Parts: sequence; C-alpha cells; structure tokens
Amino acid sequence: EPTGSFRGRRPGRAKFRARKATVKPSDQEEGEHEHVWDSPVEFVLSLISNSVGLGNVWRFPYLAAKNGGGAFLIPYFIIYFLVGAPLYFLELALGQFSSRSPSSSFILARGWRGVTNRTNDESQPATTEFFKTPDRSNGFENYGTPGAYSTTALLVAWIIVALCIIRGVKSTGKVAYFTAIFPYIVLLILIIQSGTLKGAREGVLFYITPKWDLVGNFEVWQKAASQVFFSLGLSFGSLIAYSSSNKFHNNIFRQCIIVVICDCFTGVFAGFAVFSTVGFLARELNTTVEAYADSSGPGLAFITYPEAITHMPAAPFFAVIFFLMLLALGLGSQFAGTDVVITAIIDFFPRFSNRRYLVVLVACSVAFLLSLPLTCPGGIYLFELLQEYSANISLVVVGLFEVIAVAYIYGFNTFMDDIKMMLGKRVAEYYLFLTWRITAPILMLVVTVSQLISTQKLVYDGYVYPDWSLGVGWTIFVICIIPFPLFYLVKYIQIFRDLPSTPSDMPRYLQAFRIANSPREDWGPKKDINRIGRYQPMVAIAESTPYELTIKSTL
Repeated sequence: EPTGSFRGRRPGRAKFRARKATVKPSDQEEGEHEHVWDSPVEFVLSLISNSVGLGNVWRFPYLAAKNGGGAFLIPYFIIYFLVGAPLYFLELALGQFSSRSPSSSFILARGWRGVTNRTNDESQPATTEFFKTPDRSNGFENYGTPGAYSTTALLVAWIIVALCIIRGVKSTGKVAYFTAIFPYIVLLILIIQSGTLKGAREGVLFYITPKWDLVGNFEVWQKAASQVFFSLGLSFGSLIAYSSSNKFHNNIFRQCIIVVICDCFTGVFAGFAVFSTVGFLARELNTTVEAYADSSGPGLAFITYPEAITHMPAAPFFAVIFFLMLLALGLGSQFAGTDVVITAIIDFFPRFSNRRYLVVLVACSVAFLLSLPLTCPGGIYLFELLQEYSANISLVVVGLFEVIAVAYIYGFNTFMDDIKMMLGKRVAEYYLFLTWRITAPILMLVVTVSQLISTQKLVYDGYVYPDWSLGVGWTIFVICIIPFPLFYLVKYIQIFRDLPSTPSDMPRYLQAFRIANSPREDWGPKKDINRIGRYQPMVAIAESTPYELTIKSTL
C-alpha cells in the first residue's frame, strides 16, 4: 500500500511498506565509510588478539595436563584442521561478504537467522585474574559477597574495554598492536627461561608423550573440541563482526591462514613453558610431573609462570610484564566479545549508530554488573560451571548449526561462488568441501552426542558440585542454543500464515519450509559496487530509478 509521496517522484508512484533492502546509486565506494579497518595489518592483529588469549596460555596447558599430556595433542590437531580452521574461514568469509553483523549475516537462510544470536555467556576469560585466592570459599554453600579488591580490578578492566572499543575498529585496531604483539615477546622470554630449569626435560616429555589409552577416550576429544572453539573464538560472533568491517575484496583466505597458524602453535609453545616449569617444581617437591600437574588444577599456569619468573634476573620487572601479558591477553578477547553485543544492538536499533559511545557505556556497565558474582570468594565455582556449560559443548553445537546453514541449506557451491566474487577464485575448494560438508559436521555431531550421554557431576579442586548445579548447568546450555530452533519455528509459522491459500502443486507446509531455508531478498553484498552476477538485477533497477528503491520483503 502507498506510504506517501516523496520529492522527485511522479504522482501515483509509491513504495511498499516492508522491511527494506535499501539500494542507492549514491552509495559510497567500498571502504569509504567510518566503520572499516584502516589497514589489513590492524585486522589481522585484532584477530590474533581475539584468538590468542588466555585460552592458549592458561586453558590449553591445563587441559593438556588433565587429559594425558601428549594424548590431548592428537585429537586437538585433528579437530583443529578438520573443524576449527575451516569454520574459522567460514565465519570470516560470511562477515566480509555480507558486511553485516552476526545477527544479520544469516539471512542467507532466513529461518536460520538465530545462528550466532547466542547469549554472551562466555564470562570473559579475563575475569579469571580477579579471584582473590586467600579469600576463596570452599563451595557454593559459603559463596560470600564481592570483595573490594576484586570488584575494583573488574571495574578498571571494563573501563579499559569501554575506552578501547568506543570508536569501533578505528580504536580497536590501534590497541591491537599492543595486545597482539606484546604477549609473544613475554611468552618467548618465559619459554627460553623455563627451558633452562632443572627437571624441564621430564616436564616436556610428559607434555609430548601421548598416553595411547586416552586417545580413544571420548572425554579427551570433547575437551579438545571445546578448546579449539574457545581458542579460535568460534561461534561467539566476534569473527563475523570483525570481518564485516573489511573491504569486499580483502584477501581473507591468506589472513585466515596466518591467524590460524599463530593461534594453533601459540598454545602448543605455551605448553612447553608450563610443563618445563612443572618438571622443575615436581623435582623440587620430590613428586612426579603427572601428580603435580593433576594437583594444580585450573591454576596450573598461574603457578608455573610466576615460578619460572622467580629464577630470572630482575624477577620483579619480569613479574610485572608477565601480569601485563595476562591483562593484554584477556582484554584482546574481551574487546571482541563485547563488540559483538554492541554491533548487534546497533544493528537492531540503527538510530543508535551515531551514538555508539552510549551503547558502549550501557553494554560495559551491564557486563560489569553481571560479572560481579564472579568476584565473590565462591566465584571460581561459578566460573567453572559457566566454563563447562556455556564455553564448552555449547560452542560446538553453535558451530554445527553454522556449518549446516551455510554448507547445506544455503549451499556449498553457492557460497563458493560468493567467495569467488570476493577473492577472484574458489579458494581451497576440495579441502573446504571435505571439511564443511563431511568432517566438520560429523565430528561436531559425535562430540556433542558423546557429551550429552556421558554427563557427570562437575568436580573442581576436590569439591563435588551439588545436584542442583547440574540443572543450572544444563539450563545455561539450553539458553545458549535455544535461539536456533525457537527462531526457526517462529519464522516458519510466520511464513506459513503469510502464504496465500491459492491452489498449488506444493503443499503450504512444504512451501513454507522452502522459503524458510532460502535467502531473504536483500541478502548479498551490502554495497552497490560489489553487487555483480546474480546480485546485479537489484542494482540495475536502482540505477534507472531517481529515488530510493525498496524491495518488498514481508517474509
């Protein structure tokens, strides 16, 4: 129905009232807008800062120690290159091609738009720095209240985050020079120093020697899969958000290879530093490497790294830069996670696009309040619960939905054609076909099912979690994945109701199913200049019309 007349339009001409796929001949050339990376280097460094975080330096050595040392590396590398790396490229390519936020990029299959719309429950890894160990309680029964020291540290961290992301990629890219490069300098120093300690050889041998009986253990594969997703930052939406600010023809494939290699081997090299020191400490305490690693728990890295520092010249100085490294690692991941939320808010409420500072302030304030329970004496127990159920198997499930939506629903060949539009060729086609269509979904499905059927009570540092915590944990898991089936069902019902009742060769329920799994009319590159091939007709119409074109898209 007509919605009124517009200047320059002949009388009687009207536009449809609908969701708009706005196409303007006056759109700027690609890259000529404020939310684009200043250089590919800043983009790569920001990706490294996001992916190479505490998950590599802290979580990887801890999981390796807990799951048989070298036995953990085998499933880790297999899942990394058959699931993690291809899914990493998928998210980057999806964001760059569509130039949309994570919450909007999945209009390529309109019923699957709930993908990546997950709650930001990962509880930023940086908060692991804020537990005041001397005041730690002995369980949920004595949870306590937020401590002044921990709360202040948390507040300072969120203030830093707000200041660093307030201008989007323009400010994040500059900070990434520090958060991405500085940790490598410190880590290299720690690796060299720890390798000189007595007993380092025994620790390294424990790290690289697999216990073959554990290689076939499903739990080891589950932990390896969760570490790959956690380390790379998959399924959080941050990769799509970052790559959406790229120029359309940016070589995303080459950058993906660089970041994936850096991320993969950073965790492995960090393990050498940790286990060299574990071997030294085990020798000092007259115990075995395995016994000491098992008894250290999640705090393994926070014990071993400082111990290595005490044996360095100018130990106080290196202690300072070590904890600065931890801060940089945590903040780098926190920037990306917070930016996803801010991008989604601005995407749903475009009127705030010119008031980003206000969205940043509100988002960081709410995140600070939500993080306060983690600063209590019993916060470490809540942290472990969140890590197990929101930053573990739920990430794998989200990744499974992603690869199904792109490689099966939207279509592998169709998406490869989109990649060819950006990069000029269908890069690594056989490898991506093998992984996106076969190995990735199968491995993710096996890991998910094995996790669901082998659920046990969570245990941390000898503390057995109460029965009710299992229910809370699975509630967290459901909250993380429920947007996908729920959104699909709502969208399907909406489409079914909007379909006309006219006779057709195809039943209405099948028509609705087909539409729910098809791209929305405005799917494709966001800028006119990049709309070629099958996306060209919309531009051609726009160029012949002196006013804004709107596409009827009620579905």
